[in-house]
Amino acid sequence: MHRLPKIGIPLALAGLVVLPAFSFTGPNTLLAKVRHSHQLVLAESAFAPEDFQNPTTKRWTGYDVNILSGFAKTLGAKLRIVPLPFASSIEAVASRRADITIDIYYTPQRAKVLSYSRPMLNYNDVVAVNSVHPAIKVDTLRALRGKKVAVVLGSEEVTEAKKIPAVHMKQYGSVAESFLALSTGRVAADLQPDADVSWAHKRNPSLKIKILGPVPKTIAPPIKTLRGYYGVPKGPYSHTFLMRLDAYLKKIATNGVEQRILNRYGMKSPIYLKGIAQAPNYYK
Repeated sequence: MHRLPKIGIPLALAGLVVLPAFSFTGPNTLLAKVRHSHQLVLAESAFAPEDFQNPTTKRWTGYDVNILSGFAKTLGAKLRIVPLPFASSIEAVASRRADITIDIYYTPQRAKVLSYSRPMLNYNDVVAVNSVHPAIKVDTLRALRGKKVAVVLGSEEVTEAKKIPAVHMKQYGSVAESFLALSTGRVAADLQPDADVSWAHKRNPSLKIKILGPVPKTIAPPIKTLRGYYGVPKGPYSHTFLMRLDAYLKKIATNGVEQRILNRYGMKSPIYLKGIAQAPNYYK
């Protein structure tokens, strides 16, 4: 994944936006708090297409916003967005200053301070190619061997690309730069998260890019390490809330609602929800 903050940034209080504590007389649980306040406070850090402000309307949107707005409604609440740096968003939830994070990867370090929902999405790395004149036809190591392959500097995909035999790796400062190189034929392939490829093409149909297929299994990390989970405060405080959230996430993954939400952001590939409805309600 190119979004390194979701993978390796340590927990830190630096830069934490201070949110007011919330208290009331009644059961001391997250579910009771949300029902009493009629607000579900989302600490988020603006990753498109997950969560971002529409540049025209300035309204927050994205599939995390859509999913959690729908869930909040089932609790008689509205979603309240609190923009924070990523590490600070985790701290805000861990300290109960916010109720829930955007979807994040599971790490043992985060599990010390957060309780996790069931998985809600697969973030699968893919091989993207030029959609008009693809330099390779299949997503295999043999096809990629010796080719010019784009990645983003400092990303997880750099590690994947290094495993391609005789690769000519081209590192770019941003996803947009790598997509432009692919669209103009300067590289044969681009290793990126599928969500980024789908979103970029939806936002700019003139880009000549398409998903060829997943990164070869021999160089890709296990899919469970690339799944998104929502994080809530650790412990019994969040137990009843998580039961409701997990039931909701499984329901929308099963009945087509989540796929329709993803479709709005160009994420129509079945890979995003493959195995999600059947996954356990915990990291395994």
